[in-house]
Parts: sequence; C-alpha cells; structure tokens
Amino acid sequence: MVQTRAQTAAAAVATAYMSEQFLAQTQALAAEHVALQQQSQVLDHAQNVALMAMQASTQSSVRQLTDRQRAIIEELSEALTVTQSRLQDQLQHLQMLQDERGGQIERFMNDSLAHAQEEAQREAQIAASAHLEGVRQKLLEMEAKIDGGLENISQHVQQLVEDSLAASQLQRACGAVRQDLLTRVICAEEPLPESIRSLVLDITTNAERLVEGRVQKPLTNAQSELNLQVQRQANATTPLREQIRKLYVQVKRQAQKSDGATLQTTVADQVRQEVEERFRGVQINAQRESDANIKFRQEVQTQIRDYHSSINRSVQAAVGKKMQGYQRRSTRWDAGNRRTEKGRIKTKQIYGSDELNDGGDEDEPAADKDPARENRMQETRGRSYLSTTSIISLNSPVTNTTNVFCAMSDEKRYRCWWREAH
Repeated sequence: MVQTRAQTAAAAVATAYMSEQFLAQTQALAAEHVALQQQSQVLDHAQNVALMAMQASTQSSVRQLTDRQRAIIEELSEALTVTQSRLQDQLQHLQMLQDERGGQIERFMNDSLAHAQEEAQREAQIAASAHLEGVRQKLLEMEAKIDGGLENISQHVQQLVEDSLAASQLQRACGAVRQDLLTRVICAEEPLPESIRSLVLDITTNAERLVEGRVQKPLTNAQSELNLQVQRQANATTPLREQIRKLYVQVKRQAQKSDGATLQTTVADQVRQEVEERFRGVQINAQRESDANIKFRQEVQTQIRDYHSSINRSVQAAVGKKMQGYQRRSTRWDAGNRRTEKGRIKTKQIYGSDELNDGGDEDEPAADKDPARENRMQETRGRSYLSTTSIISLNSPVTNTTNVFCAMSDEKRYRCWWREAH
C-alpha cells in the first residue's frame, strides 16, 4: 500500500511537471501565432496595394491594345478591300483570256475532229472497197473452181453415160453372140460333147465377168472420184467462207466505228449469202448425181444378173436338148456298131478264119482297132485343142465378142475334123 501510494504521488508530480511545460509551450505558440497574424496582415495590405497597381496598369494596357487593334483592323480592312478589287479585276481579265483561249481551242479541236473524221471515213471507204474487191476476186475464183468442178462432174457423168452405152452395146453384142451360139448349137449335125458344153459355159461366164468388171470398175472409180471432188470442194470453200465471215465482221466493226449507218447492210452480206446458196446448190447437185450413179449402177448390176441368168438358162436348155439328141445318136451308133460287129462275125464264120488271115494281112490292124477307143482318143484330142484355144483367146487382149467368135470358129473346125475322121 505504501509503495502504491508512493508511486501514485510520483505520477502526480510528473503529471504536474508535464502540464506546466505544456502550458508554457502553448503560450509561446500563441505569441508566435499573433506575430504571424500581424505579419500576414502587413503582407496582405502590401499585396492589395500591388494588385491594385497592377490592375490599373493592366486596364491602361488593355485600352491601348484595343485602340491598336482597332487601328490595325481598319488598316487591314482597307488593304483587303483594295486587294479584293485588284483580284476581281485580275479574275475578270483571266476569265476573258480563258474564254478567248477556250474558243480558239474549241475551234481548233472542231476543225481537227472534222478533218480526222473525214480522213477516217475516206480510209474506211478505201478499206471497204479494197475488201469488197478482194471478196469479189475470191468469189470469182470460187465460181471458177465451182464451174470447173461442175464441168468435171458433167464430164464424169458423160463418161458414165458412155460407159453405160458401151455396156448396153456389149450386152447387145453378147446377146447376138448368144443367139448365134444357140443357132449354131441347134443347127449342129453332130452332138456336143461334155467338153464343148463346159467350154460354152466357161466362155459365157468369163464374158459376163468381164462385162461386169468393166462396168463395175468405172462406176466405182467415178463414184469415188465424185465423192472426193465434192469433199475437196467443201474443204476448199470452208476457209473461203471463214475469210468472208471475218471480212464481214471487220467491215461491220469499221462501220460501227465510223458511225456509217449505210454500211450496216454491205455487199459482204449479199456475197456471203450468194456463196452459201451456190455451195448448197453444188452439194445438192453432187448428192443428186451420186444418187443417180448409185441407181445406174444398181440397174446395170440387175441387167447383168438378168443377162447372166438368161444365158445360163438358154445354154443349159440348148445343151440339155443336144445332149438328149447326143444320147439318142450314141444309142443308134452303138446299135449300128453292134450290127456291124455281128456282120463281121457272120462273115468270119462263113469264109473261115484261115482265108481271112491269108487274104487279109493288111486288114488285121484295122480289124483289131476299137471304134469306141478311137472315138474317145479323138474326143480327148479335140477337148485339149479347144481348151488351149479358149484359154489363149480369153487371156488375149481382145474383146469378148471376138473371143466367142474365135471359139465358135474353132468349134466348127473341130466338128468338121471330127466328122471327116469318122
């Protein structure tokens, strides 16, 4: 307790001491504050005086600046007015010069454009006339080519007609030969052997083949040449038509550039239309001629087949009839030979073999001969002779009519020789 009280007393003493010091300091601060207020009042008064002086000087300066600005504005307005009047005068002068210069330029440009347009129209007309002249030349060349092609086609058609006439003449000649052959076969006294029958058939077959070959080959060649010429004409006219089309497009463009309304429908259109019409006409004529050639070839082939069949029928009928007569005559000939043989046997029996052998040494070879064998040998010789003659005559460069007549002459000689031999 005593210690506590001592501590409390010490604390109170310390607190009193600190409060005295704080009070002393507070008084010192209050004195300093008063001094500072006095100084600030002095400074404020001095500042107010200075500010009032500065305000007075500023107001006087502003008045001077305002007066100076007014004077400058008046001077600038006067200068601007003078400058504006001068600029207006210069602008008017420049406008007059520009109008005058623009008029001169406009007149010069109009004259230049008119001259250039005249030159362009003149050049376009010259170019168009040159192009049209070239087109006319090419058209003339194409017409010459077409005329030449038509002339060649007409020549080929004429050649085909001549070939058809030759074929008909040859057919008539073959008909005459066939009639002569049938007449000779019918009127022949001796029978036709099998070799002559085959020879006649070979001759007629070869003649028909030669006729058909001679007619078929020119027809095929003419047809191929006609097709080739038509194709060549088409190939030749294709670039010409392309050139005409290009010329037409070029002339049309030039007409559009030069504003030539009269050149819209030029001669190029008419030339192109005429060329196309001529080309179509040539194609139609070529097609018609090709159809006519095909029809003519079919008719010739039909006539040849009919001629071949009629010859075969006639020859077969004639040969069949003559073979029947030949068989009948062969039968009679064999009967006569048998009767002759019987007579010889009876004669031998009557006169005896010794007398025949003594008195007929020279007749033994004749008695030993076989008539049938001799006939076969002679027929074989005749066949070989006729075959050789027919082969030589058919292979030689002679007409069919001459070959047939030669064969008929050889046949007649063979019949005479065979008749004399028997």
